[in-house]
Amino acid sequence: MSKDNHIIIVKKKARGHHDEHHGGAWKVAFADFAIAMMAFFMVLWLMGITTQEERIEIEKRLQTATVFDNIFEITNSPFPIDFDGNVSPFEKPMSDTSNGNHRFGSSMSQQVPQEQSAGRGRKLNAALAGNHLSTPQLALLAKALNQIAEELSASNNIVLEIVPQGLRILIQDDKDHFMFERGSIQITPFFEDMLFNIAPILGQIQNRLVISGHTDSTQFQRSDYSNWDLSGSRALKARQVLVDSGLPGSNVLQVAAMAERMPVNEKDTRSGKNRRIEMMVLTKEADEQLALLFGKGQPEGNEGTAVHKARNFAEANRPVSRLDMMVN
Repeated sequence: MSKDNHIIIVKKKARGHHDEHHGGAWKVAFADFAIAMMAFFMVLWLMGITTQEERIEIEKRLQTATVFDNIFEITNSPFPIDFDGNVSPFEKPMSDTSNGNHRFGSSMSQQVPQEQSAGRGRKLNAALAGNHLSTPQLALLAKALNQIAEELSASNNIVLEIVPQGLRILIQDDKDHFMFERGSIQITPFFEDMLFNIAPILGQIQNRLVISGHTDSTQFQRSDYSNWDLSGSRALKARQVLVDSGLPGSNVLQVAAMAERMPVNEKDTRSGKNRRIEMMVLTKEADEQLALLFGKGQPEGNEGTAVHKARNFAEANRPVSRLDMMVN
C-alpha cells in the first residue's frame, strides 16, 4: 500500500466536565443562601411597614404559635366562604368611612355574630387587651388613641400625656370645634363621634379611669348655676356617652368637677383649651392610692404600701399601760 493511501487516525481524549469534579453541592449551598437572603429582606420589609403594636403581636405569635394551631378553622382563611357560596359570618364588616367614622354598616352588621359586635368595630392589640397596663404599655395605648384622632381629623382636640399616675387624655375645644354648646351640656356630634371611637379601646383594658370636667373663667349671670355645676354635668355627660359607646360602667372610678380651677392656658383663662374633659387612665398603683385616699381598706394580697406598713408599725409600738397588761 502506498504512502498516499495510509489512513491517519487521531484519538481525542474527552475532558471531564467541571461538575464531575465536585458534583452539585454548590447548587444546594447557593439555594440556602438565596433563601436566607429572601428571609432577611422579608424581615426588613416587615419592620418597615408594621407599627410597634403589630411587631409585638408578630413576636408573640412566633413565640407561641405552631403550624398545627387551629389548622382546620375556617376563620384562618383570608376569604372564608360557606358551601352555599355566601360570605362567611366571620368576615369583618366594612366600615363606613364617608365621614371619617368607623361604624358598622347596617346591612353588614346583621351578618356578624353577637359576640363579634360587642367591640363596636375597634380592637386593641392582642398583647394589651384584657390586661392591667403598666406605664410602658400605656404608651402603646396612647399611640393607638392618637391614630384614632388622626383618622377623625381631631389631632388638635386630643392631647395625650404619660404621667406617673397613668395616661392623661385631654379632649378640648379649638377654634373650629366646640365640645359642648356654650354654657350647655349638649355635646356636639364631632366630639360624640370621638368618644364613640375611644370608648371601645378603653373598655378592653382593666385600668380604671377618672373623668373630670373643666371650664374657662367666664362666669354665669345667674346665681343658682356656676362653673362647678357646668363642669360636673359635662363630666357626667361624657361618662354617659362613653358607657353608651361600649365602656363598661365599672371602668369609671370617679367623676369630678373642677370648674375653672385648673386652666391649661393660664395667660388666657377664657381660652377654648381650658374648656375640656380630662380622662386619667390610672395605673394599678395610682388606683390603689386613690382608693386609700377615700378610705377604702388595703386591697387583698398587697401588704407593701407605706400606709399599711405605717399603720402596722404604729399598732405594734403603741404605749401599753399597766391596766392593759392586767386586762391581757
